[in-house]
Amino acid sequence: MKKWIVFLLVVVLIGVLGVNSFATVPVGSTGILLTMGKVEDSALSEGIHLKLPFVQRIISIDNRVKKLELSTEAFSKDIQTVSATLAVNYRLQTDKTFSIYKTTGLSYEDNLIVPATHEVLKSVCAQYTAEELISKRAESSDKMRDELDAKLSDIGISITDFNIIDFDFSDEFISAVESKQVAEQLKKKAATENETAIAQAEREKQVAIKQSEAEAESVRIAAQAQADAVKLAADAEAYRLQKVNEQLSEKTIANTLAERWDGKLPGVVGTDTTGLLNLGSVLSGDGE
Repeated sequence: MKKWIVFLLVVVLIGVLGVNSFATVPVGSTGILLTMGKVEDSALSEGIHLKLPFVQRIISIDNRVKKLELSTEAFSKDIQTVSATLAVNYRLQTDKTFSIYKTTGLSYEDNLIVPATHEVLKSVCAQYTAEELISKRAESSDKMRDELDAKLSDIGISITDFNIIDFDFSDEFISAVESKQVAEQLKKKAATENETAIAQAEREKQVAIKQSEAEAESVRIAAQAQADAVKLAADAEAYRLQKVNEQLSEKTIANTLAERWDGKLPGVVGTDTTGLLNLGSVLSGDGE
């Protein structure tokens, strides 16, 4: 019976020692080996690793992307209080995980990332006015991400994404911004209405010009037609008067000759000396 008890104890002890002699580093993680609490100068990769039972232990640190959300405050360029809620996606660089743990342990988020994020927010906000932080939100967010990544990259932390979840300002500033936006909207509306009125006036002006040109052309055509008609009538009347004048001239000449004729015929008729004809001799019966 004693032998069986001893045997069982040995088996249990071997089992316990066996279980504590191995440790697994999960996928996407880096293993840190501790011997009696002291950090060994080596990092363990993914997989199963041997260790001294009860003397050594392995801590796994996740190298996959993690998300940190925090709220903080800063001052803008125009000394406005800016309350921001930020979301930071980061991951530990595999080759520097060992040094990060050795320096800060597992509190790297509180000791490294959070302070750096506060500092970067204050630095970037000081470069913009409160109104610019609203209108240029994407630009300021990109600048914060780049500065934070540059600050933490040498330590071994990479920033994969950075988002400004919310910006909040004082009630007085928000009221002033809203009033300014309303004024700008009214200004734009007035400008649009003014442009519309100018365009309408210009259209009416062009219509009036076209109508005036059309009326002037109509008057010109009517005047030209009337002038042409008057000219035709005048030409017809002149032609008639010319014909009447010609007829009157022929009758006047004939009447004048008739009134002045003494009843005697001309003595000689002809056009030259050889062709003269003595009408008197012909009428008296002389042969000459």
